[in-house]
Amino acid sequence: MMKKLLLLNIFTINLILASSISKVGTSSAKFLSVPVDAWGTGRGGAVVTGFEDPSTLFWNPATITFINRISTHFSYTKWFEDINFNYIATVIPSASGTLGINATFYNTDPIEVTTELFQEGTGEYYSVNSTAIGFAYARSLTDKFAIGANAKYIVENIYHCSATGFAIDIGGYYITPWKNLRMGFSISNFGTKMQMTGEDLLVTIDPDPSNSGNNDNINAYYATDKFDLPLSMTIGMAWDKIYWGNNKITVEVDGIYPSDNYASINTGIEWSMFNDVIHLRSGVSDLFMKSAKPQYSFGGGIRYPILGKMILNINYAYQPSIYFRNNEHFSISIIF
Repeated sequence: MMKKLLLLNIFTINLILASSISKVGTSSAKFLSVPVDAWGTGRGGAVVTGFEDPSTLFWNPATITFINRISTHFSYTKWFEDINFNYIATVIPSASGTLGINATFYNTDPIEVTTELFQEGTGEYYSVNSTAIGFAYARSLTDKFAIGANAKYIVENIYHCSATGFAIDIGGYYITPWKNLRMGFSISNFGTKMQMTGEDLLVTIDPDPSNSGNNDNINAYYATDKFDLPLSMTIGMAWDKIYWGNNKITVEVDGIYPSDNYASINTGIEWSMFNDVIHLRSGVSDLFMKSAKPQYSFGGGIRYPILGKMILNINYAYQPSIYFRNNEHFSISIIF
């Protein structure tokens, strides 16, 4: 027990002493950093060591090796200012490894177009939406160590402009020699830069206003900047305590090192009761982050057999907010 506590203390101190340079607002496709499922969100995002649900793919692609049956997942999140998030994932185990298919959909309600002359609206509407579609593969190299990767195609749209990119998530987990202590790591959104292009950037200019004899109606496009994806590295440890038969408590601490913000810590706890039927969760994310206050999360779920061997897993998470409307996450999974 003393060795476990020592490891947690060293891990926490190293994170606090890490570089404190912030690059807030310098990344494209920021929706890739938003937690999309109720299980992980309910635990404060401290889930890099994985859990037995297809949505674990979002946090660490290596952890889909926990799932030994075909499973599918759907999540819906009502985010700030009527922003909608949907996430779907399917995990397919095989003899040569575990396959995963996943997609994240982000969209806003229609927004009315306003101009300097029509400040009450022109009667036109536009929307903002982003999509990431991924294909994952993970494999257990030993009974204690696994690795995995998730390759993603990313598209962002606003009105008549769009940007595309590619990214890969890489992860692994390790069951340590210390009893009930697990470790995990992930590197998320390592990929190309993204640049907005489209007809909304088309302008008509006069390249030489001082010359009255030239063509003063030349079509041109604004050259927008290219922005990096929100690259992030997560390293975490979880400790499981089994008591009274099959009841279990899991405590996890994750260190987050993003490319576009300060380093921080996510902590979470989960209580599994009645032979893994009922789950209660809570967590705190963004600890020690200079640019944000800690974000608290609460949630729970029911995991119950249906139609023979099928298992239905329903989860809910709640995040209070000081300045915006509170966030709610709903997830449903079926294990076939």
